[in-house]
Amino acid sequence: MELASNAAYPLVSIIIPCYNYGHFLSEAIESAQQQSYPAKEILVVDDGSTDHTKALVARYPEVVYVHQENQGLSAARNTGIQKAREPTWCS
Repeated sequence: MELASNAAYPLVSIIIPCYNYGHFLSEAIESAQQQSYPAKEILVVDDGSTDHTKALVARYPEVVYVHQENQGLSAARNTGIQKAREPTWCS
């Protein structure tokens, strides 16, 4: 994953909330990785999954894994926003 964030390409955070959808997660991560935009970070917010979500994300060392107790989709999105890096153009 490239993090070539600068004025021309501000950092974009791709937040993937997940709750027991590990069977779709590889496809979602790989789709995000294949985007041509050069300054991106990918975060998976595991909302208390009981499946293999954590192990699956571990196969992608460039992806940020965040775990929280199950709080629902909105809370998972909010956690992702909180954990995302601040774009350099906002600094």
